[in-house]
Amino acid sequence: MGRGGGGDWEGGWGHGVSTGREMSAEAFMEELCTNTGGYGRFFWSLTLQYLGWWVGVVAVPALFLDHHRCESKQSSLAWLMYAAVVFAMLAFAVLLELSVVQRLGLLRADEISNIWNEPKWQMPLLSTVLWRLDSYTDVVFIFIAKDCESSLWWASLATFVFGVVFGQLLFNLCFACSDCDHELPTSFGFVLLDFKLVNAAVRSVLPFDPDASHLPVARPVTLRSTAHLVAMEKIVGDIAQVSIQILFLGTARAAHGFVILSVLVGAVHGGLSLVVLLRECWQDEVKVQGQDWVQGTALQSLAPPQQRAWSAGDEFDAGSSTQPIAPKPGAPGSGSYGGVPSPRTLGRSTSPDYGGRGGAAASDRRGDGRGSDRWPNDPPTAYGGRSQGAQESPDLL
Repeated sequence: MGRGGGGDWEGGWGHGVSTGREMSAEAFMEELCTNTGGYGRFFWSLTLQYLGWWVGVVAVPALFLDHHRCESKQSSLAWLMYAAVVFAMLAFAVLLELSVVQRLGLLRADEISNIWNEPKWQMPLLSTVLWRLDSYTDVVFIFIAKDCESSLWWASLATFVFGVVFGQLLFNLCFACSDCDHELPTSFGFVLLDFKLVNAAVRSVLPFDPDASHLPVARPVTLRSTAHLVAMEKIVGDIAQVSIQILFLGTARAAHGFVILSVLVGAVHGGLSLVVLLRECWQDEVKVQGQDWVQGTALQSLAPPQQRAWSAGDEFDAGSSTQPIAPKPGAPGSGSYGGVPSPRTLGRSTSPDYGGRGGAAASDRRGDGRGSDRWPNDPPTAYGGRSQGAQESPDLL
């Protein structure tokens, strides 16, 4: 399964290194699911497992529990039977999910026995076992509270209906079929079903970032944010169920061992999910800050050079905000006439213009003693025949 029509891959899927042209998300999943009959059959198999688990969770306690009496304590034989049933259900569900991973070519048969020793499988496997055990104990508590004639079974049933039936079975499953209304990458809607082993296996061989955007802005819905929403949904359900079960233990005549187990499992699963969620959010925040720092450094190196400071003789051009207009020829301090330096400034140094004078030295003035700054050969101007900036002194008029 090393090569397919969507791109060339070096070393198989386990390496996840693309050596050819880029592959789209849909083409990647189609090639990955070749052994399962394509993405459609892969998604359908996950959907059947998802629905089958919830059917089994409700059917087993409904058919095999004794609903005619409220037992605060169970015998050792009853505990052994309950433990055997729960272990069989968990093992069957986990093995079915691992079989899907194996058909994708992401897990060899000899690796299943050592799956606990692989770091990449430890957290997904632990989360899968805790979530399935927690869902089973929550359903069993509804029957226990009803058999003990406690009104809290209504609260637990309502939490199950809104959190599982509407939240997970309807909401998550419908959005999984449409790839979250086409907001997620194509053929990646299966992540909403929250099969942690399958999600971890697929994520480990992705040769691209499915959350990357070709636009200047990030995607509004990503695979990570979707997984975070599903985790928050389960955390809220755990908080509600654990609170109801604690109230039941406080009002019950005797402690129920199975309810205590359900409280512990729900608290551990909710706490672990919260820790994982906070850690991933912190990692995302650190990654975003690092990207912003790199982008800001790159933009700072591309910044235009600083413009010179404007002076009083500069005029602002309303059509341009980057460069001031040079002083008009003949303006005070310009030292030019019509874009050509004035004859007075050629070959001579000038001094500052005080009192409206042209700034020429006294020895360069006309020899009639009137202090005029105008040379005999200066052309006439619109300002009374004198060049701009070379007016007569007021005290000699």
